[in-house]
Amino acid sequence: MREQYQDWLPSRVVGEIKIRGGSLRDLSRSSGLKADTLRNALYRHCPKYEQIIAGYLNVPVEKIWPSRYKK
Repeated sequence: MREQYQDWLPSRVVGEIKIRGGSLRDLSRSSGLKADTLRNALYRHCPKYEQIIAGYLNVPVEKIWPSRYKK
């Protein structure tokens, strides 16, 4: 039987950032990136950007995007 992994929806990731008083654009800029760069991590595997988001949320990257990190 194959396990199914449920990634957080992009809206949840953005919402969790907002709950903590930030925005994806501000997080991008404060990481030295262009304003919309971190949006890429919401829709495709971008380990560096995923780590930035997970670090800000203080949540393991594997919990946010389990399908990208579980074998």
